[in-house]
Amino acid sequence: MMSKTHLTVGVAAALAVCRPGDPGGIFAAVIGGAVGGVFCDVECDAGQPMRDALLGRMNAGGVTAALLAADWFLKTGIWAGILSQTAASLGTGLVTFIITYLIGRLCRHRGFTHSLLFVFLISFGLFCFSPPIGIAALAGGLSHLALDTLNKKPVPWFFPFGRGFCLRLFYANRTANTLFLWGGFTASVVLLTLRIQALQ
Repeated sequence: MMSKTHLTVGVAAALAVCRPGDPGGIFAAVIGGAVGGVFCDVECDAGQPMRDALLGRMNAGGVTAALLAADWFLKTGIWAGILSQTAASLGTGLVTFIITYLIGRLCRHRGFTHSLLFVFLISFGLFCFSPPIGIAALAGGLSHLALDTLNKKPVPWFFPFGRGFCLRLFYANRTANTLFLWGGFTASVVLLTLRIQALQ
């Protein structure tokens, strides 16, 4: 599937799993879902046909920057949570995230980065900074693996064991992608609306 689809489905998955009950939780779920939804394609460079993955990471980065800025001014709790973490937790998270990212960048497409190991390591790194974002990133990352399993190229869920598997149901950039894109977008809007209504 394409990056916008992974992003919208990742956000929907995070909102559904986390069921945030306050503004900071909503921000964290959207951030984690967006990042987790696209990060499995971190090994894709800017050249064709992988430019879509780069755009996806840029979109997720924009969402993250905007919501972290909003949290800073609105004091919804994300920054307060990060700043309350111990130096050991922040250091562990940073080292885990950077090392996992660098290894992922060196791997072939749909190798290590499309595995449970990669998703758990990236999510753990984020969890050390912000548990709500880490849990949401896990939901978004798992949604990425699930969507790609529907395609025609194997996904190595249990890397380094086995060659992976796929259901060979859809092509990554055709009608099914459009359906999942709009399905993920619609689900995200509905879930956001329900979460916001629950706050009132």
